[in-house]
Amino acid sequence: MFVDKGEVGKVQLETRFGTIAVEEDQIINFPRGILGFGDYHRYVLVERENSSFCLLQSVDEPGLSFVVIMPELVRADYEVELSDEEIELLQIGSPEDGRVFGIVTIPENVAEMTVNLQAPVVINTKDKLGAQLIISGDKYHTKHNVLAEMHKNAYLLQQKSKEQQSAEEVPESV
Repeated sequence: MFVDKGEVGKVQLETRFGTIAVEEDQIINFPRGILGFGDYHRYVLVERENSSFCLLQSVDEPGLSFVVIMPELVRADYEVELSDEEIELLQIGSPEDGRVFGIVTIPENVAEMTVNLQAPVVINTKDKLGAQLIISGDKYHTKHNVLAEMHKNAYLLQQKSKEQQSAEEVPESV
């Protein structure tokens, strides 16, 4: 629910976390809604400084929000291939126009926090269109442990960096 404070283009969004000031042009339209929440089509992406997590907040339902994270922070090898239908739905002209997020579930024990990498949220940041997609196959699933995957990801990146340094240190023979 919006309460206009009189500033042109700015609106106040009442949420369960308090009032958030957003620009009207930051509202993202989800034509199909989010899985399980098909009646809600308008969201804003609230990014926090110094945080890996963002909030996907419904504009029309103050109590509806999703914690999201960029999947590549959890799995460096994460990739989403869009079908022609999905590209048309999102009107994505180039990869730079899109951002991908996974919805995070945070239980009481934060160490058991999971991210859904099988059903990412893809947002066309240029045209403010979004959709939650389903990735087929068995590479990704709905409950990847965020902390475990991040530690594994950091280890693999560190190993890759060491391998690259070793390869650069080997003198070329003449």
